[in-house]
Amino acid sequence: MRGELERALDRLMDGLRANWALYVKYTGTGEEICVNADTLMDTMSTIKIPVLVTLYRLVDAGELDLAQKYTLDTSFKRFGSGVLQYMDEGMIFTLRDAATLMIIESDNTATDYCFAAIGGPAAVNATMRELGFSDIKALGNCLDWFSALASVIDPALGELGPAELFRAGYPDLAPEDWISARDRFHFEEGPPFSRASARALGHLLEMIWNDSCASPEACAEMRGILHNQISRSRLPKYLPEAKIAHKTGDFSPFIANDIGVIETRNMAPIIICVLMAGHRGIWENLEDTVARIAEKVWVYGLYSAQ
Repeated sequence: MRGELERALDRLMDGLRANWALYVKYTGTGEEICVNADTLMDTMSTIKIPVLVTLYRLVDAGELDLAQKYTLDTSFKRFGSGVLQYMDEGMIFTLRDAATLMIIESDNTATDYCFAAIGGPAAVNATMRELGFSDIKALGNCLDWFSALASVIDPALGELGPAELFRAGYPDLAPEDWISARDRFHFEEGPPFSRASARALGHLLEMIWNDSCASPEACAEMRGILHNQISRSRLPKYLPEAKIAHKTGDFSPFIANDIGVIETRNMAPIIICVLMAGHRGIWENLEDTVARIAEKVWVYGLYSAQ
């Protein structure tokens, strides 16, 4: 069975040209499946889980209050995923709201409020070192990444402040020019959002599940947030009988990361982290391959548990 699973996973990953990394752990047995699991990859928004852990550890320490209220300001509005960018300036929300939106909708505006609350990327890196992870590295916040992308599209945009950049938006390029700029950013000029290995992210997820990266109460809240993830097109797609807690990370069509925990009745949780980069092609095919990988991993776990 193990050999069949590994051959099936190889076929799936070989079927789409990309740089793949995979880490799987069947927590009931300790069995692991690793493909380039220690290679540092661009996390995209999966780095928001380390941000979440950092935030909750500060809550545990009494340094942050999840009930703290914030007033939405355009200087914090970010492009990409999330709803806060579309809300009126002056909207009131809490730090708990921001942490929740950061995960379940991958809201980039909410993420930068969370980054500001915890002390920025340096605070994430310090927390990861405290937990024993030298290869989970936040390299900037959402503004840093979107400003870098804007600079590749038009160098003048990279000189704008946060509110001015948001108000200006990206130029209305022809489709082929927009694709060319994104391609150049991913393959040549742009920095990664952050870097981590699939194994390290998997171990961090396991710490959330066994209450060892923060207080039991904080870990339970983090698990609850991750279970409410609204994206269903990758890890959960072919697993209707399972409960999936996960976080995606995207840069279409190059990256469609997804990391999480598969929970099924009568079977110990399965940790699964799928990372990739450098894909050119149809985005939906990339997402579907991640979903098929999760399906194969889950089916193997069911048979092994019998």
